[in-house]
Amino acid sequence: MSTAYLSVNAWREIFARVFNDADLQSNVSPDWLINPATRRRLKLDYLCQPVGIAVRFSGLTGKGRRRRDDWELLEEEQRDQTRDELCRRHGIQLAVIDPFDDPVKQMDRFLSVLSRARRLTALGDHTSREKGVSMDALAAAVQNANQLRFSLSRNPEQTVGTLAEAWRDRETNIATSLQEAAAVKAPQPTRSQRRALAQLACGQRIVHTHFGDGVVTEVSGEDVDKRIKILFDGDQERTFLASLLADKLEAAP
Repeated sequence: MSTAYLSVNAWREIFARVFNDADLQSNVSPDWLINPATRRRLKLDYLCQPVGIAVRFSGLTGKGRRRRDDWELLEEEQRDQTRDELCRRHGIQLAVIDPFDDPVKQMDRFLSVLSRARRLTALGDHTSREKGVSMDALAAAVQNANQLRFSLSRNPEQTVGTLAEAWRDRETNIATSLQEAAAVKAPQPTRSQRRALAQLACGQRIVHTHFGDGVVTEVSGEDVDKRIKILFDGDQERTFLASLLADKLEAAP
């Protein structure tokens, strides 16, 4: 298992535990998160709307992408600034996390964002009941984050490995549930969806509705047995039945 895979998955498990899976959306592009310069939606790796927290990973490139030049890096920096500004306008505090940096340092950064969200929630103009619900959820998130920070500070390497394994188990259970649910009542793909699946090729970048950005690494089998193997950003490779992907994939922008 690669270092990149461990680091990214450890952080995914951290966020799942911090927010206790409550209203935590992954790989989302809200209607209001539109870059005014390009009129295209920007992406968030995580969004927990009820507590006003969003997360964006930095430093992820994923296989299938060439090394970015200085101009592309500058454009990415500008997108990050725009993303942060738009989040603030809509009452969302954005945490930008580098999963390859010192995990304790990054956790401290995340805790500072949680603290800012608590402060702004307390000063906000929501009803007392709404504030109470959000403040309780944020207090629980801070407590969970502090517990994880303590474990990371004592033995960072072992804790990262343990968290990554826990996330892999969690994802395996999610993937199994999704496949089983889809198999019970799978909607018939439209003609355009069938055409798009038939045209999938190795090296093509895609976006999965649940797992996010990735690149197709293998297409095998035919008809009902056709399988698509996808390497998601963060070195996470999964195999899907093509018949269950019709409404879950689209070409990456």
